Amino acid sequence: MPAPLHFSDFPRPNYAGGSIVNLMASIIRARGGRSPHRAMAGLPAAAIRPYSKVVLLLVDGLGANQLMNFITRGQGKHFLARHPWDIITTACPATTAAVVTTLATGASPTEHAILGWHLNLPDLGMVGTLLPFVTRTDTPIAPNNFPLERYLALPAPIATMPGRRVLISYDNIPTSRTSLAQPWWTERRSFQTLTGMLRQLRAFARSRGRAYAYAYWPHYDSICHGEGPEGKPAAQHLAEIDAFLARVQTALAGTDTLLLVTADHGHMQTRTHIDLSRIPGFYDTLATLPSGDSRMVQCVVRASRQKAFLRLTRSAPLRGASACVPASTLLRSGILGPGKPHPALANRLGDYCLLAAPGTAFLYPAAMADDKTPKLGNHGGLSDDELRVPLFTIRP
Repeated sequence: MPAPLHFSDFPRPNYAGGSIVNLMASIIRARGGRSPHRAMAGLPAAAIRPYSKVVLLLVDGLGANQLMNFITRGQGKHFLARHPWDIITTACPATTAAVVTTLATGASPTEHAILGWHLNLPDLGMVGTLLPFVTRTDTPIAPNNFPLERYLALPAPIATMPGRRVLISYDNIPTSRTSLAQPWWTERRSFQTLTGMLRQLRAFARSRGRAYAYAYWPHYDSICHGEGPEGKPAAQHLAEIDAFLARVQTALAGTDTLLLVTADHGHMQTRTHIDLSRIPGFYDTLATLPSGDSRMVQCVVRASRQKAFLRLTRSAPLRGASACVPASTLLRSGILGPGKPHPALANRLGDYCLLAAPGTAFLYPAAMADDKTPKLGNHGGLSDDELRVPLFTIRP
């Protein structure tokens, strides 16, 4: 039998001045707002405050290790290899739903309780996929008149920033149900292509007055999921992003705009997939479907089946492939970030989390779900590949 994994075996985010949470604290204070969190070491509010415009551009899925591999192969000559960049950490869980909520609010996952792509919502009797606002069987989570903003109750230090706060994002994201539950955006702009994003950024930079914009590009992450972060398609698209960022820098020249480029998480190349639904008896120990992400699965366990659940986590195929961590241990560790816990945090987290070993991902399908090709790139767990992300600071 392989040796068991332990929570202490995994790296952690750096919330002491080196994480996405700290970056947002610096931005919020620089624009005249209030944040309860420590500022970014090396990029305090005073370093951001002088600029008329600030753009935070997020490339979904671009880990620092992936970027380093790209550059060491002699690529990135337009932008990515031309500028110095820092390595910071994302938040935990290292996944889009959790981290873009931190970027959109300035709150940590502890404070906003959006804990993964699939979110346990016990007070609604389901596990939902919050960003597209559907259940695990692709039905709407709630009807149109459901008060989502009041239900999510997201704390938003970013809302204390005076002036214009502009969301620039792909397709219908700015007007999605979940996005509209963030009413502090004073403007919402969308695009379909990198060229479309460039036009929106140029228009923002040339507009009057002081303002802040958060811009989001999703496609690199999608390619890494399907083809793996080490695959040729991911490298090809990153070359497109490299050329695009050089065009952005040119477009912003002369506008007194500070450009910050970062990512919400990196990717782990995945070679081992474990379908939890096919482990005999595993689903029988649960009160509902697992939630979270493929590399950090959150489990609500039936009280009468806790011993059986723990026995299965210590047996093949889970032994050595994951660390089973009580949710209470996760909460005490501070791994979800600083701040006052959201009232729904403990219930959404469940009882235990399965943290995947490097190179491993979990599947946890709903009943009668169509078989899907396992993803070659995954995230949501605790590894340097997932936690470490780049930060470019491009001054005008």
